[in-house]
Amino acid sequence: MLVLFPLMVIVVFVATCVRYLTVMSLPWAEEVARYSMVWIAYIGASLGIKRNAHLGVEAVLLLLPQGTRKYFDYLRYLIIILFNVLIAYYTFQIIQSQISTEQVSPSLRIPMWFAYGAVPVGAVLMAWRCIQMIGQVGKPAPAAASPKKGG
Repeated sequence: MLVLFPLMVIVVFVATCVRYLTVMSLPWAEEVARYSMVWIAYIGASLGIKRNAHLGVEAVLLLLPQGTRKYFDYLRYLIIILFNVLIAYYTFQIIQSQISTEQVSPSLRIPMWFAYGAVPVGAVLMAWRCIQMIGQVGKPAPAAASPKKGG
């Protein structure tokens, strides 16, 4: 993500400047930006699981006793793992089809399996992060560093 986001911003900026300063456009720029965004989204989703940053409805969980909540966390992570394993499995089948047909993108002429590869990679990363988070269920969150006074 440290490379893809700046790459996407630079490519879109250059393409916009070229389009407004000249009469031509860069047809490949839109594909670079799109595929970069797809990879960022799927890698970022796994980072969101690691940081517990995904949206969730906690109203019902807050009504439950503290000891019961961890079982719902286990259930939540198991459902996410199952979903991502299914996504990775079926996307892998699509990618195999793209490899066998040698489908390429219109402008960049890169194999389409590379662009679609973000989906199973992201799904596997999300499943892995959920497995890591299952080990953290019920443990107290690490204390945040206290700010220094007089600094």
